[in-house]
Amino acid sequence: MTVVTEKSARKPGDAAAWWMVAVLFLIYVLAWLDRLVISMLVEPIKADMALSDFQMSIILGPAFAISYAIFGLPLGWAADRFSRRTVIFFGVLTWAFATVACGFARTFETLLLARIVVGIGEAALLPSAYSLISDGFPREKLTLATSTFQMAGKVGSATAFGLGGIAIAFAVGLKGVDLPIHGPAEPWQIVMMLVGLPGFLFAFMLFSFREPLRRDLGRADPQARSVAATTDFVRANWQLVGLMLTAFSALAICGYSMTAWVPTFIGREYGWEPVVYGPALSLMNLLAAASLVVNGKIVDTLFSRGMKDVHLRFYSWLILALTPAILYMFFAPNPWVFLVLYGIVQFITVPFMVYLSSVVALLAPNAVRGQIIAFFMFVFTMLGMGAGPAVVGGLTDFVFASEDRLGDSLAIVVIAGAGIAFAALRLSLRYLGPAIIRREALAADSVRG
Repeated sequence: MTVVTEKSARKPGDAAAWWMVAVLFLIYVLAWLDRLVISMLVEPIKADMALSDFQMSIILGPAFAISYAIFGLPLGWAADRFSRRTVIFFGVLTWAFATVACGFARTFETLLLARIVVGIGEAALLPSAYSLISDGFPREKLTLATSTFQMAGKVGSATAFGLGGIAIAFAVGLKGVDLPIHGPAEPWQIVMMLVGLPGFLFAFMLFSFREPLRRDLGRADPQARSVAATTDFVRANWQLVGLMLTAFSALAICGYSMTAWVPTFIGREYGWEPVVYGPALSLMNLLAAASLVVNGKIVDTLFSRGMKDVHLRFYSWLILALTPAILYMFFAPNPWVFLVLYGIVQFITVPFMVYLSSVVALLAPNAVRGQIIAFFMFVFTMLGMGAGPAVVGGLTDFVFASEDRLGDSLAIVVIAGAGIAFAALRLSLRYLGPAIIRREALAADSVRG
């Protein structure tokens, strides 16, 4: 592996680096579209396959999440050792194929299997993408670059909800159409095939930019030379790692639970159809996406002024400021009030990967960043995407025993998750600043050596 210094690495912030971010952004948008559009198809899939809320929650959550989490670990290892563009390329082809395959599913088991493969493919993206970005930008611009990339999550959500509603309305008009190989197709099956096909084209955009050179803070860094570098990093920062895992896992549970069930909640609580609530959710997600860049710029500015723990401190400020919206959201009597509050709460459930990846880039040696991010993603995905939607479905079916109580189930999960996250973030502040100071001192010693 080639190791270069900050000065000899490609100049960050140039057109090539931002084009790389743009390509990764577009691919991440597609990933979220393929991942989320199924949340707007809950009712037609349930009706077609005679499924319960709990069975559907397995499709929405664990089917994707478990494979995404497990395969993220070896794919994070691959991101540290092989061409990151190639890792992402094969991942995109895999999830595009699997999304189209969802449209061919006729039973719970086949849909479950297809969603598992979607998770495997999408697991290739984030470790490699964050590794590419961390090598393409200097520290003082890193949060802005990662925030811009992470915006794709909300743009993808907006695309799923906006275009998804339109696609559903279009597909309804094609109900029963006879497709080659497939035969008669339900509208939800047509939608899944439509959103999967673009992936086969998007994958080749990865070869429109050159990979930035891998760089580290210095050859003398003992962590970078260690065979067990990931273990060493966790051991040296175990309090901070444990608290970040707690905080961001709680936020992941909030975010993934809302992403999976809010479309169904709006339909049941307010009687809106996908073609109506889709564009509204799309707008709220776009506003949340814009907040990522603004917040990233604020964090970079405060960090450059010496606030070493700003990445987690600023996040805790956001949660505290938005507490009223968190508490009232699922009890709003008006759908428009709910949508505004939902958009506001997205400001805290969306950006945790931005702050996590920035902290990892500041503290961890280059040689293990992909693996460390994959480790965090494993936990977040298993608890957030795997458990969150399933807990909501379980509360609705087994505790409240009524589909009309979906809002109460969501309120319990989101309020509890936000409270746990706030407490863990505040506790983590005693460790983050000193850890960054130690890392900077090590880097300075390495350069002098």
